[in-house]
Amino acid sequence: MDRNSIIGLTLIGLILVISNLFFSPETTEIVKSNADTSKVIQAATPPIVDFAKDSLLNQEKFGSFSKLTSGFEKETVLKNKLIEVTFNSKGGVFSQVRLFDYKTYDQAPLYIINKKDSKYSYTLFAENRTIETADLYFAVNVSDSVLDATSTSKSITYTATLENGGTIEHVYTLEPNSFLVKHKLNLYDLNKVLQPNVNYAVLNWNVNTPHLERSVKEQRQNSTAIYKLKDEDVDKISYGKDDEEVLETDVEWIAFKQKFFTTTLLAEKGFEKGKISSKSYPTDSHIKMMGAEMNIPITHKAKNEINFQFYFGPNHYKTLKAVGHDFEKQIPLGWGIFGWVNKYLIINVFHFLDSFSLNYGLIILILTIIIKLILFPFTYKSFISGAKMRLLKPEIDELKEKFGSDPTKLQSENLKLYQKAGVNPLGGCLPMLFQLPILIAMFNFFPSSIELRQQAFLWAKDLSSYDSIWNFGYIPIIDTIYGDHMSLFTILMTISTIIYTRMNNQMMGANNQMAWIGYVMPFMFLGIFNNYSSGLSYYYFLSNITSLIQQYIIRNKVDENELHRIMQENKKKPVSSKKSSFQKRLEEMSAQQQKKTK
Repeated sequence: MDRNSIIGLTLIGLILVISNLFFSPETTEIVKSNADTSKVIQAATPPIVDFAKDSLLNQEKFGSFSKLTSGFEKETVLKNKLIEVTFNSKGGVFSQVRLFDYKTYDQAPLYIINKKDSKYSYTLFAENRTIETADLYFAVNVSDSVLDATSTSKSITYTATLENGGTIEHVYTLEPNSFLVKHKLNLYDLNKVLQPNVNYAVLNWNVNTPHLERSVKEQRQNSTAIYKLKDEDVDKISYGKDDEEVLETDVEWIAFKQKFFTTTLLAEKGFEKGKISSKSYPTDSHIKMMGAEMNIPITHKAKNEINFQFYFGPNHYKTLKAVGHDFEKQIPLGWGIFGWVNKYLIINVFHFLDSFSLNYGLIILILTIIIKLILFPFTYKSFISGAKMRLLKPEIDELKEKFGSDPTKLQSENLKLYQKAGVNPLGGCLPMLFQLPILIAMFNFFPSSIELRQQAFLWAKDLSSYDSIWNFGYIPIIDTIYGDHMSLFTILMTISTIIYTRMNNQMMGANNQMAWIGYVMPFMFLGIFNNYSSGLSYYYFLSNITSLIQQYIIRNKVDENELHRIMQENKKKPVSSKKSSFQKRLEEMSAQQQKKTK
């Protein structure tokens, strides 16, 4: 114990003695019994606080940083028309982020980061100690509590100065009409205290993501931690999976993605390595517990300036793409050709229609009509091919009776009949394959489209969520298969699919087994789509209705008698002797089968 500590303790003792001698109550008022006297003495004696000991412990734990561990918390807000970021002098980092243009499912102000739900800190290794910047108090360079960057950019600087003159500095800059917050971490003259054998600091970031959407289950299934490795594609922890991934190579950025919003941190020089995690929150008050520990390379020079960018905003495709660095790949638009259809066709057409400020229900209707017009040539070819196959069915049935015991021979004779009549047996399937990428692309587009969020149409209050007309509550087994509500657009989609399937079966002359399978699928979709975006079910319903109208028009315009006459004329023409490799293979198989039979 040093001399100052001994003097301090002596003074405290003298103050207590003098207080008891000159300011204690009269003996006749105090002493009524031994028990009462004891109580009064205990109450009159203040607790002894060993400030010197606390100071020594603080000095031992934080070393040169010890004087920065006490202070006052002060909040400062940096905002523009889009976002409002609240910073705290303790730690010198953000504590809360609000998006002005959006509301929660219950119409409350939307905060993608709430106070006490996020911890952001840098770990420094100095003087054989581990120092967390979250434990330090920073001085702020502005006196105003709110800085408005609506018309011009604004910056705020937090500075923590050590006893030896070294400083830690956080600088934040917000531009007008931007979701990006630039962050510069400056370490000046810390080379005297930093561990000489450690050439990195560690970013520690943990966020409990808030409940923002109508369905907790759906939001949880579409929330996860995402990252991009340097010179590689964007990757993630699988949706709906609780996991932690160790990243051994350079990382360009990390993100805590929710269904429609994301918090993304981009490092200008990247992170060396680290780990990232995503786990479901144990209650429905929050969605996920996401965390990251990333190594930040530093030098032992007098100056370290490290640049970051935060994106606090919506998962809007064009907004994220404008930021660059593959930020837009956080939106699950599908892989391969399905993603291409969304990126280069659906999104552009959708945004073009959106520019007219139409109701989104009308936009989906117009989008459906445009897509159906584009696909009409394939639909027409599919119908004609189906009509030809239906007209040939009597002759195909005759061949089946004649060669039914020899499947290979039967297949060969069928191909000869198709060739004579000028019919392509795959003519009805191939056009449908061209439509499939669009159907699957829509399956990814509508649930991910933030434009539909909280947009009402008819009875649907939110086209990005299910349109419940009856919430019947939890019922065992039914809840797992179907859900706890009834979505009307899903029912309409199912009914229209059954009608469309029936018309196709009649047109194609499908047998009982194929017809049965066609009727089972819509009922499977009934359970799947009941909890999906009502905008998606609405689109599929419109697509079915439009297809029914197209088929009705084509059926009334095409003269099947004339089509049958042309096929019969084709059969009279000489058939080309050239055979396809598939037909040759069938004939060889037929010959081998006949030899075995003999």
